[in-house]
Amino acid sequence: MKKYIIILALMAFTTIASAQIKIPGTRYTFQFPTDEWKFLQTTNVDKNCSVYLYSFNGRYVVDNAGDTTLPFMCIYVRKHYDGSVYDIAYQRFQQHPYQSLDEYTFGDGGIGYLAAYTDRKDNKDYEFRMVYIKDRSTIIEVRLETTVDNFEEFDETFQSIINSLSVK
Repeated sequence: MKKYIIILALMAFTTIASAQIKIPGTRYTFQFPTDEWKFLQTTNVDKNCSVYLYSFNGRYVVDNAGDTTLPFMCIYVRKHYDGSVYDIAYQRFQQHPYQSLDEYTFGDGGIGYLAAYTDRKDNKDYEFRMVYIKDRSTIIEVRLETTVDNFEEFDETFQSIINSLSVK
């Protein structure tokens, strides 16, 4: 009997870890490759923009300076956006300049970036993957970020999450 309970628990755990998560207000879903990610909060910036924040919480992640870092994923959903994915990408760049390390097309009309910046407040270098997708009149921005010290360790996971984005 114990074996069956353990097997059922493992099956439920696996199902939860690979469940698709719908991005609110859009037709898009994504999935985390492991259960080491946790939803933190939703922030309503204004009536047309919401931000959904997830963090990696599977274990402590320490950078080269010995500081605990928090790899995270932000999903910005902007409703009633008349511009293109290039317009929003440029606006974001103006708000928060970064060095583009690679630019690529994503899906049907989306764009993606591999980029880096230095945060002057904590004097740390960060690297991130970001994609912009237009879903009718809604723009979706997905950003996965961590310190440069830990980026290589998380990049495969970041790419997996981005590649799981799909219309349902």
